[in-house]
Amino acid sequence: MDNRKKIEEIVIDCIQILGEEESIKEFKPPNLSTEIRKIVDSMSLVALSVDIEEKYEEAFDKEIRVLDEENENFLLNFESVETLVDHICKL
Repeated sequence: MDNRKKIEEIVIDCIQILGEEESIKEFKPPNLSTEIRKIVDSMSLVALSVDIEEKYEEAFDKEIRVLDEENENFLLNFESVETLVDHICKL
């Protein structure tokens, strides 16, 4: 399995878990076009980022930082599952 496919699985799994925990109907079931930023608040973005970072480290034995407040346009990475996957692939 290539890295992008694994990253897609990680992000979709984390989105699904967040959707279940917070009863977000738009996340059932998530796919690449599922919107994120318009649906969740900042605390949920932090929780999602931490979950993704943990699963990424387990899968690839490498630490990443998904949420980068230093970049003024960081929220654009959270437009959809696909934009988030694209962002993570570049890390």
